[in-house]
Amino acid sequence: MTIPEKDLKLLWSRAAGRCSMSECRIKLYEASEGTTSDYILIGENCHIVAENSGLKAPRGESSLTPQERNRYSNLILLCPNHHTQIDKDPDAWPVEKLRQIKSDHEAWVETRTCNLEDIASQLYSDFVNTITDSLLLDSWDGVSDYLVRMILLKDFVDGGRVIEEKRHKTIWPGKYPELESEIKNLCDRSSQYIDHFMRNSELRGRDNYYFENVWWKREWREDYHEYLEKSNQWNKESTDLLFNLVVALNKYADSVRKFLNPKYFLFEGKGKFCIYDSLGILNSSIPAMFIPDEYINDSL
Repeated sequence: MTIPEKDLKLLWSRAAGRCSMSECRIKLYEASEGTTSDYILIGENCHIVAENSGLKAPRGESSLTPQERNRYSNLILLCPNHHTQIDKDPDAWPVEKLRQIKSDHEAWVETRTCNLEDIASQLYSDFVNTITDSLLLDSWDGVSDYLVRMILLKDFVDGGRVIEEKRHKTIWPGKYPELESEIKNLCDRSSQYIDHFMRNSELRGRDNYYFENVWWKREWREDYHEYLEKSNQWNKESTDLLFNLVVALNKYADSVRKFLNPKYFLFEGKGKFCIYDSLGILNSSIPAMFIPDEYINDSL
């Protein structure tokens, strides 16, 4: 069954003729002297739920009809490399994730094709895209699971510094004061968490991860228990600040959906960012998930 022409036009126009992967976004057309149109298309109209049903097809198990599988809502525009990547490893690229990637890319396109009269929305959207990439929000489940174990990714630290610098350099237009407030608050919370963690950490794991610096455990010390008490307090404060960061993150996401992009991380369950604890570190060795809604011992 072929894809209707109007669905193809909608797919290509809303993706601006670019790969939908945020780390790619290459133009999917090339100049060619050997064709009558002077251009060739290299993009691929990829199915989110496979065109054919069945376990062998990538993401093929679905209640969608054959007609629905070939409509715009089930298609994502990709370059050949990323099309191959998602179909060779469908478990790493489930339906919900691909829908979110498509939604985020189309929102990214809108921010770059808006009228100059709406420069404020363009500025906000650019900042939102920076936060999404810098704080690794597409991989937040795994990031939070590491943070519960007191493992801080260097990429997260670097990203936090990026948005903090951008926050101070931005001239805020004042169009959406609530959104601006939540963006600034999230920047403050991420900086507060990172600054606290970095005061008592060291870089390990081939320079990709920060761990608690426990130099005092490496040899016998008479004041061992004093350092142990300080370590426990540092861990507790780190956890409290993580909970506060997630509260701020959800307030920020709600504000983005309210003023800018109603689809922002809408396909992530209930639209809530969580703290995943796969080892049960905070829950008596029982895996758990937390969605905090109030700040703890708030100092901001």
